[in-house]
Amino acid sequence: MAAEGWEPYPVSSTLDLGTSEGDDMRHYKTKWRIDDDGRECSKCGQYKSWDNFSNNKHGTRGKQSWCGECFRAYRGSEKQKDYHITDDGRECSRCGKFKPWGAFHCRADVSTGHMSVCKVCIKKKSQTDKKQGTIRNAELMRKYGITLKRYRKMLALQGGKCLICGSADTRVKNGGTEFSLSVDHNHETGEIRGLLCQRCNAMLGFARDDVSILRRAIQYLEGELA
Repeated sequence: MAAEGWEPYPVSSTLDLGTSEGDDMRHYKTKWRIDDDGRECSKCGQYKSWDNFSNNKHGTRGKQSWCGECFRAYRGSEKQKDYHITDDGRECSRCGKFKPWGAFHCRADVSTGHMSVCKVCIKKKSQTDKKQGTIRNAELMRKYGITLKRYRKMLALQGGKCLICGSADTRVKNGGTEFSLSVDHNHETGEIRGLLCQRCNAMLGFARDDVSILRRAIQYLEGELA
């Protein structure tokens, strides 16, 4: 049941999402070229074949929207300086302070067996990124080619509610972080259809975006298939 007093905006509405006049959010398509042979990277804008994009089950056609080259650059492929490393500890690559190994998280895929950034610096950066929305912005750009600013405008235009059921999805994860509405998009074309709560987004996924399955589900609930 939709939330009381909630009305979805009509499909024919013309909505300004901060890019160009006359954008209809319900029919907003990514500006990137996407076809059977490949796509334009949403970071550098270059058209590349699909083998240049890492797998992402949530992304368009099961791929990241950033190419591998851009993703590696984002992760930090620049030349690293030489840090003081001994059997007792190492110099943190962020704050520059020498600390014992207990001050660093373990990491099996690096030569030292520990991360290069100390726990204190990681916590500080995590708090800063959360406050500024840095991680969320990068995630939205990689998966859907939209910025956090655009996401927030879409959310405001929807009144902060799911387009299907009208709920605000205020559930909280175990860590205390609130769920945010999911970006629903066509996995073949990359078309962004709107923001949905976790339950409604999962419903479409389980139905494989097949309208006939959803219609039969309605008939089943109304007792027409008995």
